[in-house]
Amino acid sequence: MLKRNTRLAYILGFIFLLIIEIMIATLLNTGFVRENLGDFLVVILIYCLIMAVCDFSVKRGLLVTLVFSYAIEILQLLKLPQYFSAQTEKWAALVLGNYFSWIDILMYTFGIITIWTIEYLKQPKVL
Repeated sequence: MLKRNTRLAYILGFIFLLIIEIMIATLLNTGFVRENLGDFLVVILIYCLIMAVCDFSVKRGLLVTLVFSYAIEILQLLKLPQYFSAQTEKWAALVLGNYFSWIDILMYTFGIITIWTIEYLKQPKVL
């Protein structure tokens, strides 16, 4: 069983990643970093938030984060933002995204694998 970090570690991770995500969103319009690396990092950001506010095990935190991320992508496939009023459609598109992409699913999966690897490697080694 993987041991959790402290809540403070997850809060600091969340704040750090939020700053990076804001910089990506405001400074970049296109390209690999905006379109793919942002999706990879947002999964880690969501994981840090979930672990900061919930008392989940690492395994449960990873699962909740992955299911949440995939659900958002499925809502994009269903074009959910277009069903909102004109005023809220912009915010819905910002939160949910605009379009479905298998690459996003892949980036979310890589993000979860990265988190699991970090959580695993930080465990005390038993000799």
